[in-house]
Amino acid sequence: MASKGQPANYALVWRSAEGRLSVRGLPPRVHLDRVYTNGLHALVPFWIANESDQDVTVELTTEGPLKVQQQNANWSAVSAAQRETYVDVTTAPAGKDEVTMVCSATIQREFSEVFNQLGGVSSIRLAAQATAELVLLFVAEAAETDSGDGQRYEYETHGGHVTLRAGTDSYDVALRASTCRSVLEMEPPTSRIYVDDCVIGRTYERTLRVRNASAIGLDWTMTVVETTDPSLSALQLLDSDMRSLSGGHLGARSDTQVLVRYTPHAAGEFLSRFLVENSNDPASLRYWVFRARVSQRQKPRRVELLSDPDISFGDCTSGVWYSRDIRFKNVSDTPVVMRLRVEGNTAGLTMKSAVRADGASAPEPNTADADTPIPTLSELVSSRRPSIVDDNPSDALTATDDVGSEGGSAELSSRVTPADDSTPAGDGVRAGESGRRFVARARAARGHKAALFDEMLIKPGAVRTMTLSLLGNPVSSTSVSAGQFERQSFTLFGESSTAVGTQPTAAPPPGTASNSERNAERLSIPCTANMCTPFVRVVPPLLDFGSVDVGTLKSLYLRVENLSQVAATVQCKLESKVITCTRAPITIAPQQSVSVRVDSYPRRVNARYRKQIIVRNIHNRLNDSVVEVRSTHVDRRRVAFHNLFYQTLVPANEQNFVDFGLVPLNARSLRRVNLRNVCRCPLAIEVAADAADAGAFSAYTVVPQRDATGRLTDAACQVARCLPLLERQAAMHSNIEKFKERTAGATAPKSATLPPRSSLCPVAVAPVPRAAGLTLQPDMFIDKSVEQGHVCLMPFSRPRNRTVLPPSLEYLDIAPATAKRRNVVRIRGNGNSDIMAAVPPESALLSSETPSNLDMLPAEEDVEMIVSVIERAEQILDEIIERLDMIPQTLFASPEAENAYVRRQVDLHKYIDLLVESGFLRPAHHVRLTALGTESLIVILQPAGTPDKPAPLRFDANLYFKLVDRPGDLLPFTDSAAVVSFASADQLPVRRFLVQAALVQSELELGQKSINVGNMQVDEACRKYLVIQNRSETPLMYAIRKTGSIASGDICFVDSRYGIVRGFDSRKVVFVFSPSLHGAYSEQISIANVLNARGGKKATLKAAVRRQSKFYIQSLRLEFGTLAPGRPSADVQVLAIKNMTPKTRHLIVKSLLASDDGLSDVGVVLEARFPPDIAAALPARLLDRETEEKIESLEQKLKIAVRKNRPEKVEKYQAKLAKLRGSGSGGNGNGDNIQAADAVPDPTGVQIRRLVDDTQLEVELPPGGDVSIPVVVTAKLAGPKADINAGANALGTLVVHEVKDKDNVKLVTLAASVALDQ
Repeated sequence: MASKGQPANYALVWRSAEGRLSVRGLPPRVHLDRVYTNGLHALVPFWIANESDQDVTVELTTEGPLKVQQQNANWSAVSAAQRETYVDVTTAPAGKDEVTMVCSATIQREFSEVFNQLGGVSSIRLAAQATAELVLLFVAEAAETDSGDGQRYEYETHGGHVTLRAGTDSYDVALRASTCRSVLEMEPPTSRIYVDDCVIGRTYERTLRVRNASAIGLDWTMTVVETTDPSLSALQLLDSDMRSLSGGHLGARSDTQVLVRYTPHAAGEFLSRFLVENSNDPASLRYWVFRARVSQRQKPRRVELLSDPDISFGDCTSGVWYSRDIRFKNVSDTPVVMRLRVEGNTAGLTMKSAVRADGASAPEPNTADADTPIPTLSELVSSRRPSIVDDNPSDALTATDDVGSEGGSAELSSRVTPADDSTPAGDGVRAGESGRRFVARARAARGHKAALFDEMLIKPGAVRTMTLSLLGNPVSSTSVSAGQFERQSFTLFGESSTAVGTQPTAAPPPGTASNSERNAERLSIPCTANMCTPFVRVVPPLLDFGSVDVGTLKSLYLRVENLSQVAATVQCKLESKVITCTRAPITIAPQQSVSVRVDSYPRRVNARYRKQIIVRNIHNRLNDSVVEVRSTHVDRRRVAFHNLFYQTLVPANEQNFVDFGLVPLNARSLRRVNLRNVCRCPLAIEVAADAADAGAFSAYTVVPQRDATGRLTDAACQVARCLPLLERQAAMHSNIEKFKERTAGATAPKSATLPPRSSLCPVAVAPVPRAAGLTLQPDMFIDKSVEQGHVCLMPFSRPRNRTVLPPSLEYLDIAPATAKRRNVVRIRGNGNSDIMAAVPPESALLSSETPSNLDMLPAEEDVEMIVSVIERAEQILDEIIERLDMIPQTLFASPEAENAYVRRQVDLHKYIDLLVESGFLRPAHHVRLTALGTESLIVILQPAGTPDKPAPLRFDANLYFKLVDRPGDLLPFTDSAAVVSFASADQLPVRRFLVQAALVQSELELGQKSINVGNMQVDEACRKYLVIQNRSETPLMYAIRKTGSIASGDICFVDSRYGIVRGFDSRKVVFVFSPSLHGAYSEQISIANVLNARGGKKATLKAAVRRQSKFYIQSLRLEFGTLAPGRPSADVQVLAIKNMTPKTRHLIVKSLLASDDGLSDVGVVLEARFPPDIAAALPARLLDRETEEKIESLEQKLKIAVRKNRPEKVEKYQAKLAKLRGSGSGGNGNGDNIQAADAVPDPTGVQIRRLVDDTQLEVELPPGGDVSIPVVVTAKLAGPKADINAGANALGTLVVHEVKDKDNVKLVTLAASVALDQ
């Protein structure tokens, strides 16, 4: 039993190992439950008693966040009554010796943390049989957690250990504490309630919610911080039971509703600011504001807000633009001027606005700097940490005229026209320097309420959309909120007034107010944002490579740590020929770090090499770091002697490596390495690659055009013959996709945006200097059979009239000697060329008896043709190297521009194969350099990899250069100085040239691999779509291709078949399927990954296509009501048939009796007849499906008009219905009269012939004609009358088919209910 005035744990007694000490209130295994992570200590009292007859010294040892105090002023001040309820003890279940204790949080809130911060004791002296009271203090440290929407604050476990030792006797305590951070939140997150245009005497109600976001309970209180009405008589805060509310207790994950009821008593402005405080955590608090504008009488609203009344930007990263759309509608009859201004905590925020009409496209995002990449969506939605920091309490709102001056300074800029590229849009668009220079700092006029943010004119009934963009400016590293989320709330006020004239009026001078302002209508939009500035730290600040041998690779690592609660993006910048590291943007998750490898590969001796690496924080340039690199370059293996003979230039800078940057797996990337001979003698270099990496990359050289004597080489002539033919025979998208497009949109209009002129438009031109540019004229090689605006790869056309030439010169297509020699390429004055007629025939290419050009020199015109083909191939290679993108761009002016861009990339990839296959690019094994000459080395990288076997993040390989023929007597750059002569090339080591790249994935997936359309008719059209998903972070280029069969012509893509899907995104590509043949349809659609040739997918389109119905029957079931056996039906039904084809159809309509097997249950069958004497009883017209739909729509409108008492509309709808239904008699839908006589011709073309009495007819229908045939039935007994069931349904059948086509049969069911005579 616990003693009176002592806590419950006082009754728990344990003894030490030898029994000298007894301990009360502190079990050997204790669980301290429900401890708040608020930076405050939790106190647990316990007692130590000396059970021996001698004085002892007890040593106290603690481990973990624990300490022991002998005197604690907080515990001493607790009254006896409070001590009894301070500790709640729960004994351990059977089999466990752990005791759970919970200390009262209410009593602990009264403790002063100053006394808890005092030092503890390490030993105490106890007299014989004496007892000492001590206090165990525990404090929980907040663990690093992520933030974001849906963050859950759960319990965390902490451990500690306490040891009491008295000589050889000891007592051990193992403590386990369950702690949780107590977090209070409010909804809406803006924490602002505005009631505009109130009227005196009316009651207005708004609701807000106070929520406990953690797994531990909390106590909260609400107090008034500031108000314009100290009595608060007009404002009430009520709970769900309509009782006054000022605080309460919230359990774990629970919330409570606060009803705000406002009843104004006087006109004017009313403002109250409240503080909602978490009693268990002083740092967890929220402010909310109630503001109202009261007038004497109700006024009709001029402007309505169509978007959300509260705007939340969510978790934001400084340096990134975030946008939200706000839509206003003018509901008045006059033009309205809307003036917008901002009030509140806008310190460190930059805002922009872009106003556009409803339905207009959103403004394009900012164009970022060339050296600063735009972060992807995955970088911005990565996990983030929470923050308890809320609105700055010092930024109090007041109802005075200078409210805006109390908030922090904000940079404001307004823009009305969306054509300005500086206007941001969308979530996560980085703000570059080009965007910041459009931002003007608004200067609020003194005495005015706030700076005018934007102004717009809204016409009556019009809807205007304003895009509000927000940019957080980075804070300094010394700020309290550095690296932490800070909540900022502000309000966008809109004041609407009647426009004077047609243009918005200028703002009145400060201190004055116009009539329109006094009568202005206010619209308040609360806004909130959680802003965080990313901070990183780079270690070490100095990289010392020490001594590095020339031609040797040495690597060190930098560690970049993200110290903030939001993802950070960094980029390394350096200019060096020796030092290399990744230059791609690196995204670092919150509170995480990455390692960056830095490679040093010296190329010459340097005793004191110094360089700097700048690690740029893209979203916080104030946090850029500089890393110094030091090294000493030595040449122990004499590799530097290679520099005396030749240089490696990439592309114009001398360096010992080539960096491909980001390269997707299975994609091909090209780089040019120039080998320049710096000596005056020829050189021969042997080139080889690593055996392990031989399949991933290879080196090529360009075919030499002329030899040392100035003649054309055999290889150049072979390229001139093969390349044009290969281009024509290549299976390109321009000639493999000549499909039957069934929509007008398949062909691009002439006004569509054309792709840029490039060397992909093959044309032979006269040799021009390299400085003239890379683009060539495309006018002569346009394939007219493909869509306009795309230049295909059909460069040469074979002449219709060929002259028989000797085999040696047949491929040159030379004109006959008797005629005037013509130039194969005729250069006009403007530099354009006519269509080239010189193409090598297949016989010339396949013949092995073609002599070399050394045996017979080609004519001057033929030499010009060969030179022009080689020149064009070189320009194509230049364009491939310059414009082949491994990471495609994602921003385009139009879909046509995106389509042209992807098609161009497809052409570039195809031309790589053509240049290699034609022999223009040859494998580089031996490279010969002329004196002071330069030779290009083309390195093609294609790293292999599959998604199931992830490839390494980096690709590192080597090219080896070995001098096999070099001068040994003279220096290459002097005429007289001597040099040490080496006996053989083996005395110079092999030079290593680095090849590196950063590998990424490019993975394409389909949302559906099989598309089953179901049943369709011939020429029926339906719209379907393909869902192309990008499973990687890099943008994906796709190309949709069809098989080229006849069936593939039934598929027509509405959207472009070439496009780009952003990282981790998807795209719908719509197509129209209209089958032209009946039967089972199955066609494959290939979706190719342009960069990853192995990553393509196929989708199968399936359908069951039926023949088109030649005639249509309006109803396939005719009901005749109730009839007695042996008597004809009193009801006359109509069999309506329509010809659906442009040809005359002959139909047979006859009655068919059911089989005997089907009559056992009923005993009655129906026999149909077509009597000739009741045609007058038929409906006047046969209504087709379209007319019936119109009648149904008009009947609905007629009902609405009757209900609303609109007689004029009722008369109008009745007249239309009478016209559609027809009031004449004896006619059908086309005015065709039904003929009752046998074989009587019908003037309109419809003829009916009776074949067998009145049970079988032959009907002739003209094209598109229809007929209505009267039908009556007679019930006939099929057995004894006693077996007939009364009320059973009797059935009959009508058969309709063509005279010559009995396979296409339609059955019409006749039904009636049997009634027996009494």
